[in-house]
Amino acid sequence: MRRFYFLSFLFVLGFSFSTSFGQQSEAKSDLQNKKQLRYQKRQEFRKNSEQFFFKINTINAKLDTEVSFDLADDLLTATLGLENNLGLPGRRTFFTASFVHRFTPTSGMYVNYYGINRSETRVTNKDLIFGKDTIPKGTATQAFFNTQVISAGYLFTLVKDPDAFLGVYFNIYLMGLYTGVKSDIGDLEAKISYAVPLPNFGFVAMFKLNNWLFLDGNIGFFSLDLEDFEGTIYDFSTRLVFKPTNWLGLSINYQKFDIRVKWPYDGILTTVDYNFRGPGLGVIISF
Repeated sequence: MRRFYFLSFLFVLGFSFSTSFGQQSEAKSDLQNKKQLRYQKRQEFRKNSEQFFFKINTINAKLDTEVSFDLADDLLTATLGLENNLGLPGRRTFFTASFVHRFTPTSGMYVNYYGINRSETRVTNKDLIFGKDTIPKGTATQAFFNTQVISAGYLFTLVKDPDAFLGVYFNIYLMGLYTGVKSDIGDLEAKISYAVPLPNFGFVAMFKLNNWLFLDGNIGFFSLDLEDFEGTIYDFSTRLVFKPTNWLGLSINYQKFDIRVKWPYDGILTTVDYNFRGPGLGVIISF
């Protein structure tokens, strides 16, 4: 009888071991199959799909720029319109560039850049406050506003279709704003600068209308409000793309960009409101 129980125990133990081993082998097989399927999809994606998109646009933009200074514990605010009060050009043609790299079917990288430098000399028609300085009426003053913006981050694909693409991106904006006034009278040189990274998120989309006509665009947003800092970014662009070949596209586009930053500078709470918007033409290279 003991021998019978012992043999029964060995049988049950062997059956359990073989079942467990079979389940582990099956799980390993499923995992290997999934890895192989992902590998095949990536290889197929790299072989049959466009992965790199370079976009260069020229924008004929209308620009509005205001700088405000909160003086005397918020009891007095001085606001300057750099185009209206200091004569900066209110319209400018400049270039923007963007780059998309889809390195897997579901992930990629999104980069965007633009830069504008403006300056103008004008005789002031009234007393103007810029930071801690007062510019007397009748002063020949050179005003300048320079900005460089680059954003880069991660792109995740939401829609995978031969005729449509929709992705969400999470970027970091690196912005440099540099503005001020110069005058030979009294060696006046007042300036403010701002350079800090800000996060941004948004969507990138492209839709195939027919074999040679596409519609694409992006929209992004960020807002942050702290005790001694406030920042808001909004950017939008849309393009109608004509593709005479598989790798080259010509676009008619419209772009809009708004930024508002508020921070203490040189002991004064300073706010910069800046935006541009306008139509343009562009070139898209994809492969």
